[in-house]
Amino acid sequence: MTRYVLVPCAAVVVVISTIMAQGNQHGARPLDALGYALLGATALGLAWLRGRPEVSVAVCCLTAAVVLALGYAYALWAVPALIAMFTAIAEGRRREGWAGAAFLVAFPAAGALLAYDAGNLGALLVWALVVALTGQLAEVSRARRGYIAELERTREEEARRRARDERLKIARELHDVTSHTISLIALQAAVAAEAVERAGGPPEARAALGVIRTASREAVSEMKGLLGVLRHADGDQAGRSPMPGLARLGELVASSALPVRLAFEGDRRPLPPVVELTAYRIVQEALTNTVRHARAAAAQVTLRYESGGVVVEVVDDGRGARSGGSAGHGLAGMAERVAAVGGSLSTGDRPEGGFGVAAWLPA
Repeated sequence: MTRYVLVPCAAVVVVISTIMAQGNQHGARPLDALGYALLGATALGLAWLRGRPEVSVAVCCLTAAVVLALGYAYALWAVPALIAMFTAIAEGRRREGWAGAAFLVAFPAAGALLAYDAGNLGALLVWALVVALTGQLAEVSRARRGYIAELERTREEEARRRARDERLKIARELHDVTSHTISLIALQAAVAAEAVERAGGPPEARAALGVIRTASREAVSEMKGLLGVLRHADGDQAGRSPMPGLARLGELVASSALPVRLAFEGDRRPLPPVVELTAYRIVQEALTNTVRHARAAAAQVTLRYESGGVVVEVVDDGRGARSGGSAGHGLAGMAERVAAVGGSLSTGDRPEGGFGVAAWLPA
C-alpha cells in the first residue's frame, strides 16, 4: 500500500475512532482544531514509512504522546506509531524501532505515575503486551526476509557454480572433439608428404605439409596440457571416458528412473561430434531435472532432423515451474552448451501441462 493511500486511510481511522470514543469517556477533552491537527499528524508520519522509517517512528510516537498528554479520548491514534515501529524493525532499523516501542510504553506509564493513577495499571500492562507483540512480529518478519534473501543468494551462487562447472566440462569435451580432428589432419598431412616425396613433387609442397604436421602435433600437445590443468583444478577424471553421442541415446533413455518414449523424425544422418555430444547432454540434463523436480509420471524425447540442423525436444507431464515444480539448475548448463555450438534454447511450462525443453542445434 503506497503512502498516498495509507496516510489518508490512517487519518480517517484515527479521527473516526476518537470521535466515537469521546462520547463514552467522560472527562475526555473534546476534539478541537488542535486535536484534529494532532490526529492528522499521527497519520502524516506514515508518509516517510518506506524511505525513512525512523522519521515515521519519531513523528508518530511524539504526536501520539502529545494527544495523550492533552487528555483527548483513548482511541486508535497510537496505531500509526505501531505501524511505523513494525516497519522500522522489519526493515532492519531495529534500534530506532525498539526505541519507539520503549517510548510508547514508558510515556503513558510515566504519566500514570505522575498522576498517582493506579486504576489504569491493567490497561498499561495490556498496552505493553501489544507493543511487545508487535515488535516480536516485526522481528519474525525481518528474519524471514533475511532468510529469503539468503536463499535467493544461495540459489544464484549455485547457478553460477553449475554454469562454471559446465564450461569446464565443455572445454574438456571440446578437447576430445578437436584433438581427434587435428590428429586426423596431422596423419593425412604425413601421408600426403610421403606421396609428394615419392612422386618427386616440388619442395615447397613438402615443406608446407611438414609445417602442417608440426603445427597439428603442437596444437594437440598444447590442448592436452590445458586439459591436464583443468582436470587438476577440479579433480575430475571423467573427461577420459569415451564421448557420448546420439548412438548411446537409447541407453540413456533406458536407464532413466521414469518411463521415457524416444522418437526420431526426419531423415536420420550423422552429425558433427560436438553437435551429437551437445544433444546427448541436453537430453541427459533435461531428464535429470524431470526426475528430481517435476514429479512426472512419464517423459518424451524427440529428435527432429531438419535441413540445417536438428531439434532436440524433451517434455514431461509433471507439475511445471509455475505449479510449484522446479526447472532445476541444469538450464544454465544447457544454455552454455547450446550457445557454444551456435544454437538456440527455449524452456518453460507447456499449455497442456508439464515442462518442456527444446533446442535447435545447427549441423
